Amino acid sequence: MSKKRSNDKDIQAISVSKTPQLDLFSLLDARDKDYSNSIDIYDSLPKYSLDRRRRFTDIRQAAAKERECRVGGRVIKVKVRPALIETRPGEPELVYPGEREEIIEDALRKLAVNGGIAMIDGKVGVLFTFYQLRNELKKNNHEFKLSEIKEAILVCRGAQLETVSEDGETVISSSFFPMVGLTTRKDLKLREGDTKCYVQFNPLVTDSIHNHTFRLYDYKTSMAIKSPLARYIHKRMSHHWSQASSSNPYTPRLVSFLKGSPRGLSDLMKTNVRAMKTALETLKEHNVIESYDDGERIKDGKKLVDIVYRIYPTKEFVKVVKKANYKNGIVTAKKALTNSGKSE
Repeated sequence: MSKKRSNDKDIQAISVSKTPQLDLFSLLDARDKDYSNSIDIYDSLPKYSLDRRRRFTDIRQAAAKERECRVGGRVIKVKVRPALIETRPGEPELVYPGEREEIIEDALRKLAVNGGIAMIDGKVGVLFTFYQLRNELKKNNHEFKLSEIKEAILVCRGAQLETVSEDGETVISSSFFPMVGLTTRKDLKLREGDTKCYVQFNPLVTDSIHNHTFRLYDYKTSMAIKSPLARYIHKRMSHHWSQASSSNPYTPRLVSFLKGSPRGLSDLMKTNVRAMKTALETLKEHNVIESYDDGERIKDGKKLVDIVYRIYPTKEFVKVVKKANYKNGIVTAKKALTNSGKSE
């Protein structure tokens, strides 16, 4: 790209800081290498496109994608606008963030958890090198060329995410990565090695870290799950199912859950049922859930209109949930200690 945008900065020209608050987000020891942190609200949003076609050259073909989901009892309307990028000089394309961008963003957050987290102008992001990022992806069996990683970061920088509350009040409107900082302008060409980069996370991520509403989850398993819907279910369960046990099943409803997921709801109910079954079977294969019951079927006459699932976790998933609860307790205690110190 020939010009440097206003939301890009040189790393050497800006002040990068770390605070005790950020250290809480990095609260993982050597035994916790398989874990990362999920983000309240942000990770529940249906923000990535799973459509086969997500590149357009005609702006009339790329209207904003709108979806609605329920998070913590609140209904949130989500609108995603594609990024305008140049894959070749003089050939702009409109590109929606998709599964590739999701995987790369999760890897960047893992690098943040592993010590790369940093704050610039009060906004949270991650310091990393392209070499680190590519190795993190390779380690989890996600092979991307450097040019693909570059493009994914540019897509996340340019794509706009808007969340609106049920009453119509805008909650937040920002790009996925509001700022991308590179060591020098020529590093946009992605020289591999020690080239230092900074990516600022979405404001919802910053808010979650400041408010300590993040939660530990099994990152290694999540990255191993190939099905986007199964991966989404795994993250939702990991973040919201804090009382997971064999006697306390997770009980999503088919229609509302799919409607609020990146997959969305199909017109044919049998297609929706099949998609959910495939995702749940995938979670069984990855030792996340032990079993599930789809026997509670809601009908209008003979027509199936919804299903209430009862999903039972494996012992291994329950162990992760207990570990997350323990870590949350430590974060809460340290937060209280910090606050009491400020009040004295």
